[in-house]
Amino acid sequence: MIERKRWKDVIEPGLAHHLAIVVSLPGRPARLHTHDFPEIFWLERGRGEHTINGQVKGLDAGDLIFIRPEDQHMLRAVDAAGFKLINVAFVPSVRADLLRRHPEAFAPLLDPAGPLPCRLRLTAASLATLRDQLPQLSSVGEGRLALEHFLLGLPLLLRPPEVSALPAMPEWLRHACEEIQRPALFALGAPGLVRASGRSAAHVARSVRAALGCTPSDVVNRVRMAHAARELRITDRPITDIADECGLSNLSHFYSLFRRAHGQAPRAFRLGRQRAVV
Repeated sequence: MIERKRWKDVIEPGLAHHLAIVVSLPGRPARLHTHDFPEIFWLERGRGEHTINGQVKGLDAGDLIFIRPEDQHMLRAVDAAGFKLINVAFVPSVRADLLRRHPEAFAPLLDPAGPLPCRLRLTAASLATLRDQLPQLSSVGEGRLALEHFLLGLPLLLRPPEVSALPAMPEWLRHACEEIQRPALFALGAPGLVRASGRSAAHVARSVRAALGCTPSDVVNRVRMAHAARELRITDRPITDIADECGLSNLSHFYSLFRRAHGQAPRAFRLGRQRAVV
């Protein structure tokens, strides 16, 4: 029998959301259930098994799932270490409001077509950002304001500009392309993409060529130049420091890559973007 959870029965009256930290170990009871409210959860550590609408899916640390009202699901641990997850359930009216106000951004997350809800893989940076918002979400006094702040940031947080338009590709390669957004990895160049993938350099090169029509160095350099452009736009850091952070101590090479990506030299780019309009 499927258990049905109702917002008015499980959440204290007047609250717009409920935050829970769940640690699940083998043997913890798991019941298939549904509810009349949406929720979001992500795994902080460990591995689990998610039964969702008649399908069984593995879960790993960094996986984030958007559960729609009426989805039928349950979670259980698959090994002795169990797993830890963060769950945010929220009042149905907020979901309806977001879908009405921002349909293009939120329909793929909160109301995707098909039998399964939206599932995304968090980068380390995205995971850290979500963690940073937990104190606000846990404060009862912040109420709906904290919830909307959290939800409205998700479309941008979960769609890195260098990854969102990528075509179909193996999941391990998509994950590597997300992880390479981290400065500690893109500073390494193509070896950073290889490290993030867990595959051999030759395998990565073949797969990138097949999926994207370019080289691993091309992928990394696009990420580097996007990062450099952001730093030039919003900071006054020396250009040499930005180049070093990108792993490009050869300034001539940095300037060449930047000009190729953005059509002008870094200094000209900065001056044009930071010009006051008041």
